[in-house]
Amino acid sequence: MYAGQTFCALPRSAAVRSPFYEKVKDLMEAEAFEREVEAVIQEWGALLDHDAAAMIVVERHGRSVASFARIADLEEGMEANLRASVTGITPVRSFTRQDGTPGRVVNLELRDDSGFCRFVLWDEDVGLIERGKVVVGSTVRALDCYVKRTNFGLDVGRGRFGTLVVEGV
Repeated sequence: MYAGQTFCALPRSAAVRSPFYEKVKDLMEAEAFEREVEAVIQEWGALLDHDAAAMIVVERHGRSVASFARIADLEEGMEANLRASVTGITPVRSFTRQDGTPGRVVNLELRDDSGFCRFVLWDEDVGLIERGKVVVGSTVRALDCYVKRTNFGLDVGRGRFGTLVVEGV
């Protein structure tokens, strides 16, 4: 702080009204949530702000801080987070790219309560299928993925910074 400046903290109740507390309010009281948030801030050497620490608390309680799009609401060109069930897996296909390098691809059918789409896994991500990490019946979170239209309808892919997280069967 600079000379003559005052510090004004938000009342504790204002911080608890955050959308992050809303995700775990059925699991804990507001005061317990705030204590955990403060503990995370201390654990990280005060490098995190309240919101970042609150996200960590929510994730530690098994809840996601991501908001998920409904498959029916997907549109070409958008980036999205999805939470859906795997209802189908195509056989792994190997191919040779135009530059001569080998590639592999597999398609998942993802379904939520609003519809279904195809999710494409390329190259090293195909290992999720081969190692049995993703099977029919798995629930997955597709985070930071892109949507494009193909001859097969809407395709969703993980993109450069995206990821596919397996929640379980």
